[in-house]
Amino acid sequence: MTVTLPLKFNAGKVDYNEDTGVYTPLNGPGEIVVDHSPEGEGCYSFTWRPRQSTSSAADELLVFEGDVVWQKINSCKSGRVYMLAFLSSGAKNLYWMQDVNDDGAGEDDEDLLSKDSKQDLEIASKLRGLLCEQSE
Repeated sequence: MTVTLPLKFNAGKVDYNEDTGVYTPLNGPGEIVVDHSPEGEGCYSFTWRPRQSTSSAADELLVFEGDVVWQKINSCKSGRVYMLAFLSSGAKNLYWMQDVNDDGAGEDDEDLLSKDSKQDLEIASKLRGLLCEQSE
């Protein structure tokens, strides 16, 4: 799959409490930007940053092709949460998709809150194709 970079989409950060099993979205709109890294072929810059802030509170990650997994957290029923997990270190970063899903689910639509949108599925497919599959 050919992916045009930079790839940008709206997503917020999520905290996970291992003791309670509760996912908590952090306040504020955010954006993820995936782009080529100056480190060279097979390296990408994965950046989360707040959309409504001029602060430099961005999270910048260097991602090596084949060293990460991008997957949906199906156990979270209160929103569309995805995890970027690093295979080499075990580090995990959680994000919630902030654009309204295809059904227009809001806080009162508990059954629809965790249902992926077409855009979510397209983003996941692009990220998996770009970052998760190792080159042959």
